[in-house]
Amino acid sequence: MDFDEGPDFDDFSVEMEDFEVRQVKKFDRTFSIKTGGSFSQKPLVHDGLVYVGCMDQHLYAIDAKTGEVKWRFKMEGGVYVSSPVISDGIIYVGSYDHNLYAVDARSGKPVWKFQTRDKVLSSAFVHGDRVYFGSNDYNLYCLDKRTGELVWKFKTQGEVVSTPVIHKWNVFFGSYDHLLYCLDAESGRLVWKFETQGDIFNTTPFLINEDIIYFDSFDNYMRAVDINTGQLVWKFLTGRYGMQDGPIMHNGILYQTNREGVLYALTLSGKIIWEFRINDIIARPIIHGDRIYLGTGDYNLYCLDLRTGKVLWKFPTQGELWWKPAVWDDRIYFTSMDCFLYCLDIGTHKVIWKLRGQGETSPMTSPFDSFELVVKKRTEESGMEEKEGRKRYNIDAFEEQRGSFYKSRITYQMSTQYREKGKYQSDEEF
Repeated sequence: MDFDEGPDFDDFSVEMEDFEVRQVKKFDRTFSIKTGGSFSQKPLVHDGLVYVGCMDQHLYAIDAKTGEVKWRFKMEGGVYVSSPVISDGIIYVGSYDHNLYAVDARSGKPVWKFQTRDKVLSSAFVHGDRVYFGSNDYNLYCLDKRTGELVWKFKTQGEVVSTPVIHKWNVFFGSYDHLLYCLDAESGRLVWKFETQGDIFNTTPFLINEDIIYFDSFDNYMRAVDINTGQLVWKFLTGRYGMQDGPIMHNGILYQTNREGVLYALTLSGKIIWEFRINDIIARPIIHGDRIYLGTGDYNLYCLDLRTGKVLWKFPTQGELWWKPAVWDDRIYFTSMDCFLYCLDIGTHKVIWKLRGQGETSPMTSPFDSFELVVKKRTEESGMEEKEGRKRYNIDAFEEQRGSFYKSRITYQMSTQYREKGKYQSDEEF
């Protein structure tokens, strides 16, 4: 562990020191990000075009084969988390400027926009002649997809950074008020709600299979809940920094990621088949053939063997890959916080083309815990005094850093015990 410049202590004086670790920041559910050139959501590939939003305040339509920009649609705010969706030739996407936009997919001309009272980070879900989406103003909205007029809205007690999903005439979504909601999709009437102990945040619709909805929460559990009764079927505990997006399913196997750097392959009853681990956040994966592809916070796109979870290859970028890739015509498309949208040959994993957003990398803060280490030293005249020079540690998803931090913390506790003769405390709390 590295220290800032400050007082030097030798091996003999260490037992006369006191170390205090103060938590100065708790981990955040979403990353704090500002306007820049970073692409930060899942791209949509449809009919030979790639649609993707950017923090440079544009929605792009790009030729999927050549990387040529066909059009750009200008907004008043960046597009972050909200991924474009398409229905009947219209693209729907949310923006930092508080609006959900409907844009003609071929021309890039605006059709309508609907303003909420806060950022729209939720992706839209289109069903029939309605479009559903959430807003940070605590509401889930239902609009007429042709006109953009409000049909109904449902108020929660927290931000709705949740992409809704429709199943059997009901709409399911989560909120930062810790609740999973089931509403009547036609009227917006509450059918049931399920309480967790953490915020619910999903950038893609939750999986529903055989009347079971699978979702996760920042209380570190993935849950399976009966959609007819709202009753828990089972839950699976993982990590300490929460989870988002829920699992995907392929051939009866669930694939669930967490923000601590683990991808789990699970049975439908929540039993582990295999695990893949790295030292950073893992985004929601996509499966193509017998391969699983996923972006990570360690700047790499990984390709894994679907049966074993073993790494087959990885492709490095210069930024975090926190969003699900898209596959089309033996090519894989993904975004990175390094301001590029990438197109790779899925067989050779070589770059076919890449497109840069307008501007520099979008600045952001760490979403993880931050601690401050304060060092004190005993003097004969004044007892314990606090020395100048402090060190802050971001306790992120790196095993090495976490291990170093907790090891050092135990060492400090042991030093304190040695100084205070006869006063011993248990290390189990660490």
